[in-house]
Amino acid sequence: MANNSLFCASLATQSVALAVFLYEGFAYNMVYLRRILPAVGKAPLIPPFAVLFNTAWGLAIWSYMKAHWVDPGTVPKGWQDWVRSMGEALPVAPARPEWQPGKATYCKKCEIPRPERAKHCKVCETCVLRMDHHCPWINNCVGFNNHKFFLLLGIYSGLACV
Repeated sequence: MANNSLFCASLATQSVALAVFLYEGFAYNMVYLRRILPAVGKAPLIPPFAVLFNTAWGLAIWSYMKAHWVDPGTVPKGWQDWVRSMGEALPVAPARPEWQPGKATYCKKCEIPRPERAKHCKVCETCVLRMDHHCPWINNCVGFNNHKFFLLLGIYSGLACV
């Protein structure tokens, strides 16, 4: 029940983030470029401003969608099988809240061995490789496969705001 409420809260936050993105694009293009710049006699600046903003805004939307849709990276089945085949040669330590450098750990919830820096997400209910955090704004974990898109989202969003 708690995971369902976390997912719903994350989905609501994602909806707000998308609404803000769409409002930003509408306000800049319809209000600033079409009304304010011509009213103050700066009409020649409309084309370059439109290209710069819409490029950064479009790349921010693209990065947002990729960060949301790309699987953050789960522990591969092949890795789990390899760890089990190693037996005592590769000890699997019990998981602790702090970082355990160089150690494979065992997830009690997923009941699988996982590599260093993999962490279990309460919302997604899976172990994520190189997990950074579960981001409610993209409604996904930030992990090994989508970390790049999450960083690009911040960069392009900042450029669009400038």
